Amino acid sequence: MLTRTIFNEGGLPDLEPADRALVDRLVADPRASGRDLAKALDCSEANISRRLNRLVAEHAVRIRAFMSLDRAGLSAGAVMLVQSPDPMALGQRLAAHEWIHFVATTGPLDGPANALVLHGSAANGTAFRALLDRDLVTDPDVTVVDARMVLDSFGTQATTDAHRHNWRGGRPLDRVNRAIIRELQRDGRATFAALGEVAGISSTAAAERYRHLIDDQLIRMLAFPEPSRIGLRATGLMLVRPRIATSEALEAARSVANPGWIAMLSGPSLIALECSAADDRALVALTDRVGALPGISNAALCPYHAILKESFVWCGADEE
Repeated sequence: MLTRTIFNEGGLPDLEPADRALVDRLVADPRASGRDLAKALDCSEANISRRLNRLVAEHAVRIRAFMSLDRAGLSAGAVMLVQSPDPMALGQRLAAHEWIHFVATTGPLDGPANALVLHGSAANGTAFRALLDRDLVTDPDVTVVDARMVLDSFGTQATTDAHRHNWRGGRPLDRVNRAIIRELQRDGRATFAALGEVAGISSTAAAERYRHLIDDQLIRMLAFPEPSRIGLRATGLMLVRPRIATSEALEAARSVANPGWIAMLSGPSLIALECSAADDRALVALTDRVGALPGISNAALCPYHAILKESFVWCGADEE
């Protein structure tokens, strides 16, 4: 599951034009060399290096390897809405669990947070049920758990189609490949020398392994900006209940909301979208627009109050 979330809590200004241009270039090519970035933006490599280091430190842009959950051996994913008297404390505790990839507090826009939005995964449904029982259902600080299984998930149309339908597979995910993937999930611009060091191989061998992972489409390299730095200061999860074919509803909702992530879920609200807007009022208006689409019976918003965790390091990626 790919999410785009607010990390700087609104404390930093919008990106300046030069920084925005650099981020746009990275979105197009996350591992573009400093030389290529400098040439494209007509500045020095030293300038590019300084600005990129600052933007990464500020979480203005995040560059990661994305590996779909099924290819990491995690076939059961879920979006969970969890109510608690103290969601912040509960969320901070749950953020330590490797099976939970995303944690955000949510609640009324004009009131305190009263719940959590969680994304999690496990090897299969039985394992996921065991995790729910162990870490949520029996927790005295949890009052309600609404777990909805992810039946399918989507990014942008182009990357989804390319990654989903053209997977070649073939090469095994051995220890070396897993080590490289895990490091790229932490730092998408890690050098081949750094990748070789964590994997115990030479930089040349690491470069070859990386090319195989890309060619086999086991991973994709992604760069995405912090929404609040590009003028999108409100983010939330939209749950949509369609009364037409799901494929039609997905495309209709995508065309209006321009989400960073879309999934089809179990339950009556078949479609989940993570969306950003300029402010809370615009986010509510966006939800209303989706809810008013022909064939959509309802759209409900879970606005994020605080983001406590976002991880791309799936727990299956480093298993032997």
